[in-house]
Amino acid sequence: MSVPNDLDMKQLEDELHEPLSRLLVNPVSSGDTARLIRSLQPAFNELKQFREAERLTLRTAAVFHQPSVLRLLRSQLTSYSRMYWLTSLLVFFMLLLILPTGSNVSFHTVGNTFTFVLPALLLASLAYSFRSWNKELRMIESITPYPPAMLLILRTMIVICLNLLFGLAGSIYMNLKVSAFPMLPFMLHWLSLLLLMSGLTAYLMMWRGMKAAFAIAALLWFAWNGLMQRIVPIWEFSYNEYLSHLQTGALVAGLLLLALAYKRSFASRLLP
Repeated sequence: MSVPNDLDMKQLEDELHEPLSRLLVNPVSSGDTARLIRSLQPAFNELKQFREAERLTLRTAAVFHQPSVLRLLRSQLTSYSRMYWLTSLLVFFMLLLILPTGSNVSFHTVGNTFTFVLPALLLASLAYSFRSWNKELRMIESITPYPPAMLLILRTMIVICLNLLFGLAGSIYMNLKVSAFPMLPFMLHWLSLLLLMSGLTAYLMMWRGMKAAFAIAALLWFAWNGLMQRIVPIWEFSYNEYLSHLQTGALVAGLLLLALAYKRSFASRLLP
């Protein structure tokens, strides 16, 4: 292959001069850039409005679907069947029918009846609430946005609140039926054990599991009622301030245990 000489290079330049000259354009000025931006500005504005609307929709949806305790509580209330509510009401009405309402009725006797029946109804309700809460159901609930332990504690709270309402309604009923009925000492009488058992059960469920909590709560129910029905009348301090101090301490302890159980439910690992 021969090396091109100057004549060949000159001829090549002449041949390419005309095609290359047509490719040359004027440099882009700042005015051209400004005109291009102005022409594209409406499209930019529409895109910006669309993104803002999309961001607002996503934020609204996130707020609407944000997990909340109230929404979880409503869903758990609907999980109880009508038969459960009807049976609970039937037991409560039967309790009212057996209560003495004469003029010489002793609030200590009626209080012992409430102290015996309401915690027993609490234990029965807890057993009903968790009869089908097996390992498979726990695995399904573990993928929900709520901690599985919170589902457990809210079911317990539902049962506790139901029995508290029954006790309050019974207290109002006795106050209306019996003249000069000591309503506040009567409420302290049954409320102390009910809240203590509720708090102890809820806390032990977060710590030791359902079976241990149920067993210890049943033992407490048996021991407390034995104390009130056997030992207290013998000591004749049923109206003594020491008994009211004991009941007040049990009530405060129950509330404290309920608060600790609720706090623990956010990060607790459930036991069988």
